[in-house]
Amino acid sequence: MTDDPELARSLADGRDFYPVRFLQNLIDNGEGWQSESDLGRAIVKALEDGTCVLGPVAHRDYHGNVVPARRDVAPGAKGSIAYANRLRAERGDPQLVEHEDGTVGVEG
Repeated sequence: MTDDPELARSLADGRDFYPVRFLQNLIDNGEGWQSESDLGRAIVKALEDGTCVLGPVAHRDYHGNVVPARRDVAPGAKGSIAYANRLRAERGDPQLVEHEDGTVGVEG
């Protein structure tokens, strides 16, 4: 058992093989979009549940489709920091903040 709510949720939903920082890094550098495996599904789930956000720049996925940057989607849309923070607030998780270098971390 863990006192870390994000780790507990990760373990509960099967992302225990993919820590949040690892997934966010793969989203940020574009490598996560090159996979159609469990890893790719874990990334999509992390975006859907607000655990992670889109990267600072757009990338292309495995099929050549553009995956937008987080600033390319409307505030509050899936993949944006506002979307993630709304879901995080509902769960009582710490909010995300974007740092000057484009990385995202937990507030505090």
